[in-house]
Amino acid sequence: MSMANITTGWLKKETHGALRRYERRWVVVSGNSLSYFKKDDNMSPSLGIIDLLGKKIILCADTDHGYKFELTDKDNSYNFSCETKTEREKWVDAISCISYGPFGGGMFGSSIEVTVKREKLHGGRNIPKIISQCIGYLDRTSRLHENGIFRLPGNEKTVKQLKMEFQEGMEPNLEAKGDTHTIGSLLKLYLRSLPDSVIPSSLYEDFVAIILTYELNQKEGLNELRYLINKIPCSAYNTLRRLCEFLYKVQTFSDLNRMDLNNLAIVFSPTILKNNSGNLDLEMRDMQKLKRVTEIMILNHEALFPEDKEEEDQEDLDLENIDPDELKNLYTVKMIKYQVQAREILTKDKEIEKLRAQLAQSQNTIMEQEQTILEQRNKIDQLEENVQQLQTQVTIHKNALSKLKSQETCSGSSPTTTSPLPPPRSSKTVLQGGSKNGDLSNSPLVRRRTQPVTRTKPPVKPRPGTICDP
Repeated sequence: MSMANITTGWLKKETHGALRRYERRWVVVSGNSLSYFKKDDNMSPSLGIIDLLGKKIILCADTDHGYKFELTDKDNSYNFSCETKTEREKWVDAISCISYGPFGGGMFGSSIEVTVKREKLHGGRNIPKIISQCIGYLDRTSRLHENGIFRLPGNEKTVKQLKMEFQEGMEPNLEAKGDTHTIGSLLKLYLRSLPDSVIPSSLYEDFVAIILTYELNQKEGLNELRYLINKIPCSAYNTLRRLCEFLYKVQTFSDLNRMDLNNLAIVFSPTILKNNSGNLDLEMRDMQKLKRVTEIMILNHEALFPEDKEEEDQEDLDLENIDPDELKNLYTVKMIKYQVQAREILTKDKEIEKLRAQLAQSQNTIMEQEQTILEQRNKIDQLEENVQQLQTQVTIHKNALSKLKSQETCSGSSPTTTSPLPPPRSSKTVLQGGSKNGDLSNSPLVRRRTQPVTRTKPPVKPRPGTICDP
């Protein structure tokens, strides 16, 4: 199957220049590019071609002028507007398959075979990673018991966010962002987005006709059904096998989750097998048959999907018989992958050089800090030595003081160590003039104290020039 799916339709494109306005253009998405024309015929020349590989898709805020989205890279930006939200989702899915496909994304809107081929370039397996991750999240006892699994809708905003992360080739954390109903809605959304059903629509009539044989003879019907299932491409076969195996496990807990075999077949039969003719009458006529085929595959999944079929690996590409467009796209994908890896290596080299410079600067800073710490330690050692010297001196002084105190204590308590008192003075030395028996009345000092003192004024000298009386 060629990767170059074609999507056409009318879009409004924003013009470049001083006056920016939206003009109606006929848009064709084919191969790896988007072309836009003034008319919807094949005769008018193209007004421009946009290379879609590596373009980032941004959903703009909804306005009265339409539902807009932007295609951008580091050099250019292109704005488009759609009439309805559904139309915008169709264009975004078609463009993102080309833009994000080489980077492991773009699975919404791409066939299972194309998705598996792309993901194998990034270490993928035989089924799309979104299938394995969603089923891996839901395949737990507590979640299988959830009432209305696959019937009740999940958080719409979270579903869209997870879809864009898968579409851009990211690895979203389902445990952190999802819940049972949200991841169930995401799984159903992916299956609805497939350009063809899990079972190719080319086998539609054969699978519908098998019901008559099965009703007449179940054993013969299972054999014919197994033969038809083996015609399914390997990637789609493995996906269908994993899906039927999981749905069988879900219906075993129908008494708790209220999703029996009939309800599961109603939900999944339109995505497992559908008719792309667009004939609604045909779809209504075959609805019960499609549901019955889905029930049979779920109930008999072990017999219809042998274990060794899952181990069957894809053969290498036959370069002689491969479609030229597919070969060109595969070559482009490889080249883009190598370019991306080269850019990542250059970016990492720059980061390494930057880290090395930071490391050298950090080492210089550490050496300076170590030198400062060494100086501080030397100062601390000197201070500690000074403190020890002071403590030694204080100890010496304390010992001397203690010795002196002990000597004073000893001198005050011993009579032999006291100095002799001076002899008492005689009365002659104390008070002269007194009698030996102690009578001091004749002492001049005593007489001087007891006799009244008469004082005479000195004669007044006459002043010069004055006349004195004779």
